[in-house]
Amino acid sequence: RDALLKFHEEMGYMGKRWLFVCSNSGYKACHDKIEKSFEGLDDYRRYEIFGGISSNGEINKMKAIVEQDNIDTVVAVGGGSAVDTAKATAYYSGKHIVIVPTVAATDAPCTGLSVIYNDDHSFDKYLFYPTNPDAVMVDTTVIANAPVKFLIAGMGDALGTYFEGRASIRTESASLEGTGITRAGQALARLCYDTLREYGKQAIEACKVHAVTPALENI
Repeated sequence: RDALLKFHEEMGYMGKRWLFVCSNSGYKACHDKIEKSFEGLDDYRRYEIFGGISSNGEINKMKAIVEQDNIDTVVAVGGGSAVDTAKATAYYSGKHIVIVPTVAATDAPCTGLSVIYNDDHSFDKYLFYPTNPDAVMVDTTVIANAPVKFLIAGMGDALGTYFEGRASIRTESASLEGTGITRAGQALARLCYDTLREYGKQAIEACKVHAVTPALENI
């Protein structure tokens, strides 16, 4: 709850010049809390509303800002497309990347890849990174105030991972990165499954009324 009030306290070691790549709704939901975390500090902050899709043109635009403003850390504030844009920007620029998801709809915040589109919105490629994001900060107050459909979508995504992993192990199939499924990965997928079974329904009911509860935070 209200984790963003500690944004600088937790992330300040990554530098003093920040580019926040935001969706419209992400900016509205998170800007004031993030700014409050910088009270009394002289860190440079620039907030950019991205164009809505993780396109090559949008990424190049953000890369130019990183170079022009001598940015240390790129921060994604929004859903999957904002996250993918920020991750690609940080990767190509050699900068730190922090993810502030505003919905719990996908696993984009913690994965080491982005889906990249051409400027005409046609699919271009999957961009794989050598590492996962430096940090993910989830403010459960923000998640609770998002439409419940996003939480339900994310729960379905997480639930499916367990069965996908089991199928991959049984058939000795390669993952998207071309490697096998580790026991640690399968254990995490099982933990997701068990957590969803135990707390999922309660979390949905809490999100419907925009309440932060232990069940919602567990999910």
